[in-house]
Amino acid sequence: MFFNRFYGKKIKTFIILVLVLCVFTSCSVKKRSKNNNNNSINASAVQGEVPSHSMTGVVTNIDTDLKQVTIRELDCDVDSILDYNATSVVIDKYGSEITGDELQPGQIMEVTYNTSNADIIKMHVPKDVWEYQEVDKFSFDGDTNALSIAGKKYQYTSWTYFSSLERKIQLAELGSHDVITVRGIGITVYSVTRTKGHGYIRLENYDTFKGGTISVGNNIVLPITDNMLVTAGVGSYRVTLSKRKVKAVKNVIIKDGKETILDFSDYKEEVKNVGTIKFNIEPHGADLYINNSNVDYSSPVTLNYGEYNIRVEMTGYTAYTGVLDVEKPGSTINIDLIEKDASVSSASTATPSPTKKADDKVTTKKIDSNHTITVSAPDGAEVYLDNVYKGLAPCTFTKVIGSQTITLSKPGHITKSYSVDILDDDKNVKLSFSELMEDSD
Repeated sequence: MFFNRFYGKKIKTFIILVLVLCVFTSCSVKKRSKNNNNNSINASAVQGEVPSHSMTGVVTNIDTDLKQVTIRELDCDVDSILDYNATSVVIDKYGSEITGDELQPGQIMEVTYNTSNADIIKMHVPKDVWEYQEVDKFSFDGDTNALSIAGKKYQYTSWTYFSSLERKIQLAELGSHDVITVRGIGITVYSVTRTKGHGYIRLENYDTFKGGTISVGNNIVLPITDNMLVTAGVGSYRVTLSKRKVKAVKNVIIKDGKETILDFSDYKEEVKNVGTIKFNIEPHGADLYINNSNVDYSSPVTLNYGEYNIRVEMTGYTAYTGVLDVEKPGSTINIDLIEKDASVSSASTATPSPTKKADDKVTTKKIDSNHTITVSAPDGAEVYLDNVYKGLAPCTFTKVIGSQTITLSKPGHITKSYSVDILDDDKNVKLSFSELMEDSD
C-alpha cells in the first residue's frame, strides 16, 4: 500500500508538471521572424488557435518584392519586420481595404500578427490618429520641441520618425520650401514625412545683374549677390533677373536635392509678363518685404505678373501689410506709414489690397554685430546663410539671431541644407556639419 501511494503521488506530480510546461510553451513564445523548422508543431496550431500579438507603430519601410513591412513601435525604437500576403487584412483611414503594397512610410497603424511566423493578420489606422497632408507652412521650435501647423501646436519627441518618402532624415534637413505630411495621436507627433522637397538654382554669367533682383515664380524675391545659389521647392518656375531696365527671363525645373545651373551669358531683354514697380514709401528708410524677403526699393523693382504679399515696417510706426497684384508693365505704389492705419494710393491698378493671410508673417532678423557664426566643416564647401553666400568653410560671419537655413555646396557633391536656430545668448556660434555625399549623376 505504501509503495502504491508513493508512486501514485509521483505520477500525479509528473502529470501536473507536464501540463504546466505545455501551458507556458503555448502562451509565451512570440516570434517576429519566420519559423523555418518544418518539423516543429506549435501546440496552439494543433488546437486550431493562432498565437498573435498586437501593437501600434509607424510604418518605416515597405518591401514590395519580399512582401514585408517594417513597423516601429510608438515611443520606442523597436522595429518589427512583418510579412503580408493575400490573407492579410489591411484597412486604410477611410475604412477601405487595401493591399500591403499600398502602405506608405509614416502611416500609423495598429497591427495584429501571428507570432509563430510573423505573418500579418490585420492592420488598420487607429481611430484616434490625426493627419495633416500637403502642409507647406509649418515651423519647429527646438527649445520647446513644438511643431506649429494650421494655428495649432503639437509636440515632437526623440521617437518622432522623420522621413523623405522611404529614407529616414534628420529634423534639420527639413526646409521652409518643403511640403510635409504630419501624423500623430493627441498632442504628440509620431511621424513627419517630406512629400515634396527642395533643390537649388545656381546662377552663372550674371555680372550685369548684380545689385538687382531675382524673382523665382511668385514666391521668392531676393537681391542678386556674388556666388548666387537660391533654394526653391521642387517644381517648374519662371526666373527673372532684373537691374534697372535690363531684364532676362529663363524657365527652370527644380529637382529634389539637385542643383540646376542657369547661364545668363546669352540673356535677351524680355518685358512680356514682367512689371516694373516703383515704390514711394514714407517715412524714408522703412523696410519693404515682398513675400517675406527684404527688398531694396531705391530703384524700381521688377516682378513677374502675379500676386505678392508685401509688408512695410519701421520702428515707431504701424506696419502695413497687403497684397500686390502685378498685372501691367509699369506701376507706382505709394505707401505712407502712420501711427494707427496705413493709407495707400497708387497711380495704377497694381495697388495692394488691404488683406492679410494669417500665416503670412514677416519676421525681422536681429543682427548681433558683436558676435559671429563659424562654420568649420565640411572643409572647402561653399556656405550660404538664407541664400546669401558667406564664404568657403571654414568661414566666419556676423551672427544673425533666429531661424536660419545653412546651405552647403561643393563641386561633385550633393548640395545640402540644414535648418538651425541661432539663440540670442551673447555668445559666438560654432557649427560643424557632416561631409557632403558625392554626386553619382
